[in-house]
Amino acid sequence: MYCGWGDWNQAETYYQQALDLAKAEKDQGLIAGLQGQLGDIERKRGNWDAAEQLYRQSLELRTELGDRSGIASTWGLLGDIEQYRGNWDAAERLYRQSLELRTELGDRWSVGVSNEGLALLARDRNNLELARQHYTIARDIYIQLGAVKAIEILDSNFDF
Repeated sequence: MYCGWGDWNQAETYYQQALDLAKAEKDQGLIAGLQGQLGDIERKRGNWDAAEQLYRQSLELRTELGDRSGIASTWGLLGDIEQYRGNWDAAERLYRQSLELRTELGDRWSVGVSNEGLALLARDRNNLELARQHYTIARDIYIQLGAVKAIEILDSNFDF
């Protein structure tokens, strides 16, 4: 709730308290999820190193648990960080790993998200043809799912 309001400090406090409880209970799945949430806060603050560390901790647990959906999501988030840092090859590798696993899992929404990330990356690399290909895939999926807000956000990032 506090994340949605932009109150990162309050959200961080509550997530950290929840993480402490999850660790006391040894609930590995909850720990992985909360590490990811704390990573999201750091990413939104622009603290790439702190976000990466939390995401990698989450990824390690998700891998141990066999949480393939969580693994795919975390790869995508790590791709975002690499893109923000300007490490485009690393970002592309992570986005493609995420897309491949999300495709295997049949998660249409997340396949759209991965294609959106690849479209933004291709745009940043000035490869407009590739950007348009990934944009079109993402937009088609969002249309099929009736995700009006996602379409608006996607369209706001491109002027094809």
